[in-house]
Amino acid sequence: MAFSFGIPLLAYGQGLPELSFGTFNVRYDNPQDTLEWSERRNEVALAVRYFDLVALQEVLPNQWADLRTRMPQHESFGLGRNADGTGEACPVFWNRDRFDFLKGDVRWLSLNPNQPGSVGWDADLPRIATVVLLFDRQRKQTVRIVNTHWSHVGPEARMNAAALIAGWSGWDSDESQDLILVSGDFNAEEERPEIRSLLDLAGLQDTYHTTNYRCRKAFGTFTTFLPENLANATRIDYIFYRGDVEVDWVCADEVIKYGVYISDHMPYHAIFK
Repeated sequence: MAFSFGIPLLAYGQGLPELSFGTFNVRYDNPQDTLEWSERRNEVALAVRYFDLVALQEVLPNQWADLRTRMPQHESFGLGRNADGTGEACPVFWNRDRFDFLKGDVRWLSLNPNQPGSVGWDADLPRIATVVLLFDRQRKQTVRIVNTHWSHVGPEARMNAAALIAGWSGWDSDESQDLILVSGDFNAEEERPEIRSLLDLAGLQDTYHTTNYRCRKAFGTFTTFLPENLANATRIDYIFYRGDVEVDWVCADEVIKYGVYISDHMPYHAIFK
Protein backbone atom coordinates (compact mmCIF):
# COMPACT_ATOMS: atom_id res chain seq x y z
CA MET A 1 0.00 0.00 0.00
CA ALA A 2 1.26 3.44 -0.85
CA PHE A 3 0.88 6.17 1.71
CA SER A 4 2.15 9.67 2.37
CA PHE A 5 3.98 11.14 5.33
CA GLY A 6 3.04 14.48 6.78
CA ILE A 7 0.22 16.29 8.48
CA PRO A 8 -3.18 14.68 7.80
CA LEU A 9 -6.04 16.76 6.47
CA LEU A 10 -8.33 18.15 9.15
CA ALA A 11 -11.45 18.19 6.99
CA TYR A 12 -12.60 14.69 6.09
CA GLY A 13 -15.85 15.58 4.38
CA GLN A 14 -19.05 13.66 4.96
CA GLY A 15 -19.21 10.35 6.81
CA LEU A 16 -19.03 8.91 10.28
CA PRO A 17 -17.19 10.87 13.00
CA GLU A 18 -13.53 10.03 13.40
CA LEU A 19 -12.46 7.76 16.24
CA SER A 20 -9.17 8.12 18.14
CA PHE A 21 -7.61 5.19 19.97
CA GLY A 22 -4.40 5.15 22.00
CA THR A 23 -2.39 2.36 23.62
CA PHE A 24 0.36 3.00 26.15
CA ASN A 25 2.48 0.87 28.46
CA VAL A 26 2.85 3.45 31.21
CA ARG A 27 5.56 1.51 33.09
CA TYR A 28 4.70 0.32 36.58
CA ASP A 29 5.48 2.57 39.53
CA ASN A 30 9.12 1.68 40.17
CA PRO A 31 10.92 4.11 42.52
CA GLN A 32 14.24 3.06 40.98
CA ASP A 33 13.30 4.34 37.52
CA THR A 34 15.01 7.25 35.80
CA LEU A 35 11.83 9.30 36.21
CA GLU A 36 9.59 8.40 39.14
CA TRP A 37 5.85 8.04 38.76
CA SER A 38 5.09 11.13 40.86
CA GLU A 39 7.20 13.16 38.42
CA ARG A 40 5.54 11.86 35.26
CA ARG A 41 1.93 11.01 36.11
CA ASN A 42 0.59 14.36 34.84
CA GLU A 43 2.38 13.95 31.52
CA VAL A 44 1.21 10.33 31.16
CA ALA A 45 -2.40 11.44 31.58
CA LEU A 46 -1.96 14.35 29.18
CA ALA A 47 -0.47 12.03 26.57
CA VAL A 48 -3.69 10.02 26.30
CA ARG A 49 -6.58 11.93 27.86
CA TYR A 50 -7.81 13.47 24.61
CA PHE A 51 -8.30 10.14 22.84
CA ASP A 52 -11.80 8.69 22.60
CA LEU A 53 -10.53 5.26 23.67
CA VAL A 54 -7.39 4.44 25.63
CA ALA A 55 -5.81 1.06 26.43
CA LEU A 56 -3.09 1.03 29.09
CA GLN A 57 -0.71 -1.61 30.43
CA GLU A 58 1.36 -2.10 33.63
CA VAL A 59 -1.03 0.04 35.66
CA LEU A 60 -0.73 -0.48 39.42
CA PRO A 61 -3.67 0.50 41.70
CA ASN A 62 -2.12 3.81 42.78
CA GLN A 63 -1.39 4.69 39.15
CA TRP A 64 -4.93 3.86 38.11
CA ALA A 65 -6.26 6.14 40.84
CA ASP A 66 -3.97 8.96 39.70
CA LEU A 67 -5.04 8.56 36.08
CA ARG A 68 -8.75 8.47 36.88
CA THR A 69 -8.33 11.75 38.74
CA ARG A 70 -6.51 13.28 35.77
CA MET A 71 -8.87 11.88 33.11
CA PRO A 72 -12.26 12.95 34.49
CA GLN A 73 -14.00 12.73 31.11
CA HIS A 74 -13.26 8.99 30.93
CA GLU A 75 -14.62 5.92 32.62
CA SER A 76 -12.55 2.76 32.87
CA PHE A 77 -12.70 -0.99 33.43
CA GLY A 78 -10.10 -3.59 34.38
CA LEU A 79 -8.59 -5.73 37.15
CA GLY A 80 -5.11 -6.44 38.44
CA ARG A 81 -3.44 -9.64 37.27
CA ASN A 82 -2.83 -11.20 40.69
CA ALA A 83 -5.20 -13.75 42.22
CA ASP A 84 -6.61 -11.14 44.61
CA GLY A 85 -7.14 -8.56 41.85
CA THR A 86 -4.10 -6.48 42.77
CA GLY A 87 -0.96 -5.96 40.73
CA GLU A 88 -0.57 -4.67 37.21
CA ALA A 89 -3.76 -4.09 35.24
CA CYS A 90 -4.57 -3.49 31.57
CA PRO A 91 -7.48 -1.07 31.95
CA VAL A 92 -9.53 0.32 29.09
CA PHE A 93 -10.70 3.95 29.28
CA TRP A 94 -13.51 5.47 27.21
CA ASN A 95 -15.05 8.91 26.85
CA ARG A 96 -18.30 8.75 28.82
CA ASP A 97 -19.93 11.42 26.63
CA ARG A 98 -19.61 9.20 23.58
CA PHE A 99 -19.70 5.55 24.67
CA ASP A 100 -22.02 3.31 26.64
CA PHE A 101 -20.46 0.45 28.57
CA LEU A 102 -22.17 -2.83 27.68
CA LYS A 103 -19.97 -5.46 29.34
CA GLY A 104 -16.40 -6.19 30.39
CA ASP A 105 -14.25 -9.10 31.48
CA VAL A 106 -10.66 -9.79 32.52
CA ARG A 107 -9.14 -13.08 31.39
CA TRP A 108 -5.82 -14.73 32.15
CA LEU A 109 -3.48 -15.88 29.38
CA SER A 110 -3.27 -19.48 30.57
CA LEU A 111 -4.94 -22.87 30.28
CA ASN A 112 -7.44 -21.57 32.84
CA PRO A 113 -8.41 -18.10 31.59
CA ASN A 114 -11.07 -17.64 34.25
CA GLN A 115 -8.74 -18.51 37.13
CA PRO A 116 -7.38 -15.26 38.63
CA GLY A 117 -3.62 -15.26 38.98
CA SER A 118 -3.03 -18.29 36.73
CA VAL A 119 0.28 -18.41 34.84
CA GLY A 120 0.43 -19.78 31.32
CA TRP A 121 3.03 -22.09 29.79
CA ASP A 122 6.59 -20.68 29.96
CA ALA A 123 5.60 -17.23 31.26
CA ASP A 124 7.04 -16.28 34.64
CA LEU A 125 4.15 -14.06 35.74
CA PRO A 126 0.37 -13.90 35.32
CA ARG A 127 -0.58 -12.20 32.07
CA ILE A 128 -4.04 -10.88 31.23
CA ALA A 129 -6.36 -9.46 28.63
CA THR A 130 -9.12 -6.97 29.35
CA VAL A 131 -12.14 -7.39 27.06
CA VAL A 132 -14.65 -4.53 26.85
CA LEU A 133 -17.76 -4.11 24.71
CA LEU A 134 -18.96 -0.53 24.15
CA PHE A 135 -21.60 1.22 22.09
CA ASP A 136 -20.43 4.29 20.18
CA ARG A 137 -23.37 6.71 20.22
CA GLN A 138 -21.83 8.95 17.55
CA ARG A 139 -21.11 6.23 15.02
CA LYS A 140 -24.07 4.03 16.09
CA GLN A 141 -21.74 1.05 16.28
CA THR A 142 -20.55 -1.50 18.80
CA VAL A 143 -16.83 -1.60 19.56
CA ARG A 144 -15.08 -4.60 21.09
CA ILE A 145 -11.67 -3.87 22.64
CA VAL A 146 -9.16 -6.50 23.71
CA ASN A 147 -6.25 -4.95 25.60
CA THR A 148 -3.37 -7.21 26.60
CA HIS A 149 0.21 -7.48 27.81
CA TRP A 150 2.07 -10.63 26.76
CA SER A 151 4.95 -12.42 28.45
CA HIS A 152 8.39 -10.91 27.93
CA VAL A 153 10.18 -14.25 28.46
CA GLY A 154 7.90 -16.99 27.13
CA PRO A 155 7.58 -17.61 23.35
CA GLU A 156 5.24 -20.55 23.98
CA ALA A 157 3.10 -18.37 26.23
CA ARG A 158 2.92 -15.69 23.54
CA MET A 159 2.01 -18.19 20.84
CA ASN A 160 -0.81 -19.62 22.93
CA ALA A 161 -1.88 -16.12 23.91
CA ALA A 162 -2.29 -15.37 20.19
CA ALA A 163 -4.81 -18.21 19.88
CA LEU A 164 -6.71 -17.05 22.96
CA ILE A 165 -6.81 -13.42 21.86
CA ALA A 166 -7.97 -14.46 18.38
CA GLY A 167 -10.98 -16.14 19.94
CA TRP A 168 -11.70 -13.30 22.32
CA SER A 169 -11.54 -10.78 19.51
CA GLY A 170 -14.98 -11.87 18.46
CA TRP A 171 -14.86 -15.09 16.50
CA ASP A 172 -16.30 -16.88 19.56
CA SER A 173 -19.20 -14.44 20.01
CA ASP A 174 -22.65 -14.15 18.50
CA GLU A 175 -22.91 -10.51 19.52
CA SER A 176 -23.10 -7.82 16.87
CA GLN A 177 -19.74 -6.06 16.73
CA ASP A 178 -19.00 -3.47 14.12
CA LEU A 179 -15.40 -2.70 15.06
CA ILE A 180 -12.82 -4.91 16.77
CA LEU A 181 -9.71 -3.30 18.33
CA VAL A 182 -6.89 -5.46 19.70
CA SER A 183 -4.12 -3.52 21.38
CA GLY A 184 -1.32 -3.65 23.90
CA ASP A 185 2.28 -4.53 24.58
CA PHE A 186 2.88 -7.84 22.84
CA ASN A 187 6.60 -8.10 23.63
CA ALA A 188 7.21 -9.37 20.09
CA GLU A 189 8.18 -7.69 16.85
CA GLU A 190 5.91 -8.03 13.83
CA GLU A 191 8.05 -10.70 12.13
CA ARG A 192 7.61 -13.09 15.07
CA PRO A 193 5.35 -16.11 14.48
CA GLU A 194 3.09 -15.22 17.41
CA ILE A 195 2.21 -11.87 15.83
CA ARG A 196 1.64 -13.42 12.41
CA SER A 197 -0.48 -16.13 14.00
CA LEU A 198 -2.70 -13.61 15.79
CA LEU A 199 -3.29 -11.57 12.63
CA ASP A 200 -4.04 -14.66 10.56
CA LEU A 201 -6.27 -16.43 13.08
CA ALA A 202 -8.32 -13.35 13.92
CA GLY A 203 -8.39 -11.71 10.49
CA LEU A 204 -6.88 -8.54 11.95
CA GLN A 205 -5.01 -5.72 10.23
CA ASP A 206 -2.14 -3.66 11.58
CA THR A 207 -2.86 0.08 11.70
CA TYR A 208 0.84 0.80 11.18
CA HIS A 209 0.70 -0.65 7.68
CA THR A 210 -2.82 0.26 6.53
CA THR A 211 -2.73 3.93 7.52
CA ASN A 212 -2.88 6.79 5.04
CA TYR A 213 -0.30 8.78 7.01
CA ARG A 214 2.40 8.25 9.63
CA CYS A 215 3.95 11.01 11.68
CA ARG A 216 7.36 9.57 10.72
CA LYS A 217 8.38 7.30 7.90
CA ALA A 218 9.15 4.49 10.35
CA PHE A 219 9.23 4.20 14.12
CA GLY A 220 9.38 1.78 17.02
CA THR A 221 7.64 1.95 20.38
CA PHE A 222 10.03 0.49 22.98
CA THR A 223 12.82 2.95 23.70
CA THR A 224 13.56 2.67 27.44
CA PHE A 225 13.46 6.10 29.09
CA LEU A 226 16.38 7.35 26.97
CA PRO A 227 15.65 9.39 23.80
CA GLU A 228 18.94 8.34 22.26
CA ASN A 229 17.44 4.86 21.84
CA LEU A 230 14.74 6.13 19.48
CA ALA A 231 16.68 5.31 16.31
CA ASN A 232 16.90 1.62 17.24
CA ALA A 233 13.54 1.30 18.97
CA THR A 234 11.64 -1.94 18.41
CA ARG A 235 7.94 -1.96 17.55
CA ILE A 236 6.19 -4.20 20.07
CA ASP A 237 3.10 -2.08 20.90
CA TYR A 238 0.26 -2.42 18.41
CA ILE A 239 -3.26 -1.44 17.48
CA PHE A 240 -4.81 -4.16 15.34
CA TYR A 241 -8.35 -3.96 14.02
CA ARG A 242 -11.13 -5.62 12.08
CA GLY A 243 -14.04 -3.69 10.63
CA ASP A 244 -15.18 -1.39 7.86
CA VAL A 245 -13.04 1.61 8.78
CA GLU A 246 -10.19 3.58 7.27
CA VAL A 247 -7.03 4.30 9.24
CA ASP A 248 -6.00 7.85 8.49
CA TRP A 249 -3.13 8.55 10.90
CA VAL A 250 -0.80 6.74 13.29
CA CYS A 251 2.00 7.97 15.51
CA ALA A 252 4.25 6.99 18.39
CA ASP A 253 4.40 10.18 20.41
CA GLU A 254 7.59 11.54 21.90
CA VAL A 255 6.82 13.02 25.31
CA ILE A 256 9.91 14.17 27.19
CA LYS A 257 10.37 15.55 30.71
CA TYR A 258 13.71 16.44 32.28
CA GLY A 259 15.43 15.11 29.16
CA VAL A 260 13.92 11.59 29.25
CA TYR A 261 10.75 9.91 28.04
CA ILE A 262 7.81 9.61 30.42
CA SER A 263 7.84 5.80 30.11
CA ASP A 264 10.06 3.08 28.70
CA HIS A 265 7.46 2.73 25.93
CA MET A 266 6.05 5.43 23.70
CA PRO A 267 2.29 6.03 23.52
CA TYR A 268 0.98 4.85 20.16
CA HIS A 269 -2.27 6.07 18.66
CA ALA A 270 -4.41 5.65 15.58
CA ILE A 271 -7.12 7.82 14.06
CA PHE A 272 -9.96 5.99 12.29
CA LYS A 273 -12.38 7.63 9.89
